[in-house]
Amino acid sequence: MEKRKSAVDLTDLAIGILILGIIVAVGASILTNMKVARVSNLDTYQVANESISPDDGGTALSTTWVSSVNLCINGTGGEAISTGNYTTSVNSNFGVGSITNITSQFSAEPWNCTYDVYNISSPEYTLPDNASVGLAEYGNWFDIIVIVGVAAVILSLIFLAFGRKSEGSGVSY
Repeated sequence: MEKRKSAVDLTDLAIGILILGIIVAVGASILTNMKVARVSNLDTYQVANESISPDDGGTALSTTWVSSVNLCINGTGGEAISTGNYTTSVNSNFGVGSITNITSQFSAEPWNCTYDVYNISSPEYTLPDNASVGLAEYGNWFDIIVIVGVAAVILSLIFLAFGRKSEGSGVSY
């Protein structure tokens, strides 16, 4: 009695790839949340006299992870602009700060604003940031994993079709 050896079962490979993808996605999410949660614990530094032209739609500041706006000065006349003339906001996900002119005072003139920014060059931020970016690029490997998986299926079909025949007692290995 002759039996052919069966093809390699690829179920374990598929389950392994699925579990790996889930672990990587969860890890990237945890690292992203960790870096954002730690931003407010970082030291700050000051950006002085950034020239902006705020309007009623809001003007984004050039540096991310803004902590607070300290002072805005009329770029033409040099007088301080009171905080009642503008509002500030910071996007909690990306740290982009913006200033919105809520009155018409100084609307046609540039403003020079001084504000504090969290120092994101600290290892407390850069380590989880770099790790989460690296894990997020896992998707780039997906194509390679699919190609290897398809190649494994093709090879297993070839081995199934041209498998070795066993002889003797009828027991196959």
